Amino acid sequence: MRKFDLVVVGAGIGAGSLVFNLLKQGFTGSILVVDRGDKIAFGATAFSAGGFRNLWTTEINQQLCTLGIAKLKSFQSDMGVSCGFDQSGYLFTYYAKAWEKIPAAAEIWARNGVNFELLNPEQIEAKIPGMKCGVDHMDEEVREFLGFEPIVGGVFGKDCGAFDPSQAAVGYFERAADFAAKPTLQLHTEVVKVLFDAKGKATGVVLKQEGSAEETVEAGLVALCNGSHVNQLMKRSGLPESDLCPIIAQKRMMFITDFPGHPNEDERWHKIPLTIMDQGIYFKHESGNLMIGKARPDEPDSFDTTFEPDYYRDEVNLPMQERIPSTAVCKLKSGWGGLYDTNTADHNAIVGWHAEHEGLMLQVGYSGHGAMESPAVGICLAELILHGAYRTIDCAPLRWSRFREGALVKETIVI
Repeated sequence: MRKFDLVVVGAGIGAGSLVFNLLKQGFTGSILVVDRGDKIAFGATAFSAGGFRNLWTTEINQQLCTLGIAKLKSFQSDMGVSCGFDQSGYLFTYYAKAWEKIPAAAEIWARNGVNFELLNPEQIEAKIPGMKCGVDHMDEEVREFLGFEPIVGGVFGKDCGAFDPSQAAVGYFERAADFAAKPTLQLHTEVVKVLFDAKGKATGVVLKQEGSAEETVEAGLVALCNGSHVNQLMKRSGLPESDLCPIIAQKRMMFITDFPGHPNEDERWHKIPLTIMDQGIYFKHESGNLMIGKARPDEPDSFDTTFEPDYYRDEVNLPMQERIPSTAVCKLKSGWGGLYDTNTADHNAIVGWHAEHEGLMLQVGYSGHGAMESPAVGICLAELILHGAYRTIDCAPLRWSRFREGALVKETIVI
């Protein structure tokens, strides 16, 4: 029987950051990383929009993302691998009622050293070619049907932007392989269940590799970094409902189009910030194209990732062209469907030890902001394993037990 000091379930950016930072901080034990995919960053990491921002209303998210941005900014020089870091900014736009809440949020941002700027409609329009913050240009019936109102202000995060989470994940695992305690990476492998002793302590895993019989692997610690699949695994492992995570799997689709006016588009499109506007539509520059997303508000709990081109035409492009008329001619070139591991309780990550099961670590439930927080969370979880406590950032607010304690982390800026 094989035995490892740590078994990590999942091979995305969260797992990569955890493994690399453990080794960097001096961990000398044996590590096994398993993933059912055929490559590193096979799942949610690969389908992420890759945005990063420290514009949050909770201090834990601001702290994690500020540190994460710093790590991503120096990623190429530190790791020898590019992660496509692009600090082009983040732009949130607001109607009048929501804008009234911004001064209170701005106080929090200022207190935590967030680099931001409040913009008026004219300044917003200057950043996005062809954007119209008013509504006078819209057909009244269409405006009412869509529920559009004038955009009265915006928040621009100057340190924010986008990167390639898949490249970052690969970089973490490549550098982890340089340490003497090189981790073992095993792909095409399903984790059938986690094993527990009579006291509930995690003691190992049962694996099923393609074309092979099931294998029991002994583990000193087990870290679940498998996102939306976490509850499936926990159920197969025999844990009761009370020990699960408040996580569902929700499809999120991304759409790739050309820029308005292609092939003679306005060059300013190549420098736009990641922008969030009406109905939660967000878009950014992506390798010479426009990447656009919009969450379906009533998306069910499902592992379906079927790409739906009609959703772009009917639910995304229609409202988008009302705000930016020139996007009416944007041609859909490609797209994909991925999964959010949505934390239905408070839309924030669940990290740290499981309160009911010694030796079981969680890094799940990011609800769409895992890519940007993983570089910092990996540092913190490595400290928790090696030293028994957080040192860089106290991630205790994100503990699993907060759901039982009624200590939810209420974040209001979630997309």
